[in-house]
Formats: sequence, C-alpha cells, structure tokens
Amino acid sequence: MSIARLSAADLNLLPVFQVLLEERNVTRAAGRLNLTQPAISRNLARLRQLFNDPLFTRTPKGLSPTPRAEALASQLYHSLQELSLLIEPPLFIPSEAQNTFRLATTDYGTQVLLPAVVSRLRREAPHVDLEIIPWQENLLHQLDQESIDLAICTVTDAPAAVHGRGVGDDKFVCVVSAANPLSESGIDLQAYARQPHALITMGGARKGAIDYLLEEQGLARRIALRVPHFVAALSLVAQSDLILTIPFGLAQSCAQHYQLKILPFPMEQSGFTYSIVWHERYMKDAAHIWLRQLVFEELTETLHKLKTNFTA
Repeated sequence: MSIARLSAADLNLLPVFQVLLEERNVTRAAGRLNLTQPAISRNLARLRQLFNDPLFTRTPKGLSPTPRAEALASQLYHSLQELSLLIEPPLFIPSEAQNTFRLATTDYGTQVLLPAVVSRLRREAPHVDLEIIPWQENLLHQLDQESIDLAICTVTDAPAAVHGRGVGDDKFVCVVSAANPLSESGIDLQAYARQPHALITMGGARKGAIDYLLEEQGLARRIALRVPHFVAALSLVAQSDLILTIPFGLAQSCAQHYQLKILPFPMEQSGFTYSIVWHERYMKDAAHIWLRQLVFEELTETLHKLKTNFTA
C-alpha cells in the first residue's frame, strides 16, 4: 500500500478489528472499547469495505472470522504491538536491561567520582555495560554526534541542544611532595606565583583556570611541567619540588597514597560546579533517564562526602 493510500485509510478501525477477532461478539467488543453496539457495527461495515471482505459471519455462537480475517489475525496483532511500542516505549527494567552506555569524563572523574556509580550499576543492572571515554575539548560536539551518552564535566557555555544538571561543587587546593619545604611552611600568593608549577593540560590547553585568576592580580606563574592526566601529575609531583593545583576532591582521595601534603590555595576563589550533561535527544529516553538519575544520586553523595571533609 502506498503512503498516500495509507494516509487515506482510517487506522482507528484496526484496534476494533483486533478486539472483534478476540471477542467474536459485538456486545463484548463494545464493552472493551467503551463504544456502543451500533458504533461497533458501523466500524465493522467500514472494515469490510477497507479489506473488501465480509471478515465475520454471524453464527448462533457469535461472530465467525472468514478465512481472510483468520489470515490477517496474526499480522494485525503484531503490527498493533509494534505501533503501540512506537507510541509508548517499553518499560525500562534495570535488572533485565542489556544496554551499553558511553560516559565521558577525566581520569579524575573515573578514579574519584565513578566507583560508587559502577558499584551500583553492578548491583542494579548487572547486564548493562559502561564504556568510559576520555574527556576532550570537543566533548560537546561528541554529544551532538551521538558518540557518547553522558558526560561529567564543568561546563559554562553549553549549546542549546545540550542539557545539564549540577551534581556538586568543589574548590582548588595545592598539593606538594611531603619532602617539599612548603609542606611545613605553607605558602602565600606571592610565593605561590614564584614557585615552579605542574599543570594538567586537559584538551591540550596551555593555561589553566588558575592562570586567569593570577592575571587578575597582575601575577603569572612558571609552568615547569605540563601533563595531560590527573593521576600521572600526582605521581610526578610526589617526586619533585613542583606545586600542583587540583580539585580538593582529588587531593582528598589521593594525597595519602602519593604522600602529598594538601595546602590551601592562597587566594579567594568562587569554586566550580560539576555537572552531568547530555544531548536533548535523550530527554525522554527511559534507559537514559534511569542512568542520569543513578549517576546524579551517586555523584551528589560522593561530592557531598568530600565537601564535608573540606578543611583546607
């Protein structure tokens, strides 16, 4: 059937046809569909015209399908089921789901923020797979191209098609080797600017947020080491005289392991917000809604615990 002919057909008749096939009785069909018996009879007349077949004959026991109706029965049932799924997607059941989700974040996000997420995923949805994608500068473009489902990051200028939800705040602190004299003496802003620094260059950036804060004070720092990963930076700083400025959540989680001393960042700062972000095409997707809520709850709890311990 052509699209033009299909659009001219009254597809509202098909559910009536299905119920008549199941009930074999006009009265019972009318009751199920909340229609009158005359309305069912009129619909049946139109169905006969649509299919060019009587479809049913009357017998003492009710309606008896014609061979044509019998042949249509199975195909009609499955077609209506498929149409129903188009209008109302199937219920997402985490314990039975077999989805694969792609989530983008930094190695910090993976190490500090995601353990609770993965643990809950394994409990509630053991057949769901999670793939972690490294954070990149073109992250929002990846969202638009459908190559990732969800991202954990700080975003200030997301395009209109990208939606987000804040999960918690953090602030910068400094970490130095336990052998660094600064670990005992502390540091003020002028001394901070004079010291050699390590910078985590996410996305290849030559400057970090700290450099712009220093410029507001007419100061600049020397970046003696640039490294693209949080965890690698911690290991390198632990064996050098460099200062590394990182989120407190990461410092709190990793400083003891690398034998680093946490120092307050020596100037006022407004902090920043972590968010989960996704493309608008997933707004009504049941599986994605479930994933977003799970990640939101676990990240909110993790960041709250870290913030509670914030003493720097």
